[in-house]
Amino acid sequence: MRTRLCTVLVTLAVMSLCVTFLASTMAHAQAPAGSNRPAGVPAGYVITPFGYFHPSCFRRLAEGETVLADGHAIQHANGTLENIPVCSYPHYTARGQVVPAGAKAGPLLISHSWIEAGDVITNTSYGEITATWTVPPAPTSFDRQTVYFFPGLEDANDVVSIIQPVLGWNADFAKAWGIASWNCCVNGTTWESTPVRVNVGDSILGVTESTCNAGTLSCPTWDITTTDQTTGGTTELANSPSEGQTFNWAFAGALEVYNVAQCSDYPPDGSLTFNVALYDYNFVEISNPGWSITNWAKGLTPQCNYGGQVEPTQVTLTYGTGGGGGPVVTLSPTSLKWGKVVVGTTKGPKKVTLTNTGDAALVITSIAISGDFALATVKATKKIIPCVSGGTVAAGASCVIKVTFTPLQTGLRTGDVTFTDNAGNSPQQLTLSGTGRN
Repeated sequence: MRTRLCTVLVTLAVMSLCVTFLASTMAHAQAPAGSNRPAGVPAGYVITPFGYFHPSCFRRLAEGETVLADGHAIQHANGTLENIPVCSYPHYTARGQVVPAGAKAGPLLISHSWIEAGDVITNTSYGEITATWTVPPAPTSFDRQTVYFFPGLEDANDVVSIIQPVLGWNADFAKAWGIASWNCCVNGTTWESTPVRVNVGDSILGVTESTCNAGTLSCPTWDITTTDQTTGGTTELANSPSEGQTFNWAFAGALEVYNVAQCSDYPPDGSLTFNVALYDYNFVEISNPGWSITNWAKGLTPQCNYGGQVEPTQVTLTYGTGGGGGPVVTLSPTSLKWGKVVVGTTKGPKKVTLTNTGDAALVITSIAISGDFALATVKATKKIIPCVSGGTVAAGASCVIKVTFTPLQTGLRTGDVTFTDNAGNSPQQLTLSGTGRN
């Protein structure tokens, strides 16, 4: 059943805020980018669920404040107006890629450090998504990391505005969990409702819902509400603008991180489950949305049992070192390069080691190679186990492949080796390159 968690009277605005929070607990300034930020991210930037932003382009709304329709002004609780200039600073992805001032937010996997998510896309639009999940234990190590969990909605065809109720660790509260509702990026600014501190074991409810009547394909305003059902603390962005988008991309739950240096920087239980209800734009609940796990962790270090499982009304994300995360593949090296090689001449072989860093056996389904490259025979010894299609690699064990290069024509030649297996980060690819010469 659709439920309005907070009623807000809106007159001049299309976006307002309704907040109930623990009076004894105050949020700190937004988490700084810190010394572990990627090269190129300026000092003084802050971490948000949408990347690194200049502090002037991050705004936290207080109770009673309203953002006007075009994002150029805030109406304060006393009725006064404050002009908000267009953000003139670029922001940066979690990997340090620059997003120029005025650029759109997407695409997702480039402009966000999303590690993994349970998601689905429709050819129409959604009207509401609700999700409940439990606040996990705090990480056992501290590397100034920030960890976010959230459901949410986007427009897969034109990512401009991203709306999501968020649980964050070391985000709004130092070394602690907190909840807030977010919208990015109206007028180039990322907007956050007043955060509420929450406790380990609390039940969190996130609701993102259209404010329009049933049958509206692209509603201009949405309510984003995040509630601690255990304590009653609630924080909301009400009538938040959609920037003309049609929200056809739903996320039952997503994991996003910054400054993770080791797997113990994640909660130690190793998994988090979202119980989800997804509704179409007629507000009819979709019995089986067809969730699937999308993993963007390829190439990231460390690899920490990333993966998950889906059911029609439930998505579980796995991470870290525990929680039965299953097998995880790490390749060393992650690429092979040859210099100039005479066309028709075979060079190599070069060795690559595949290690199962997870906590369950790895089953290799196939090993495919492309380009002017070939797999060479690996002789098994007491210390060397060849990687083979249909083979098994125990938790903590390794296997080896060897690759040769035979250029068929002059110029740069590229290819890859693709491993398909039962790991959460499957498939894995090893990039190959070399140059053919006469």
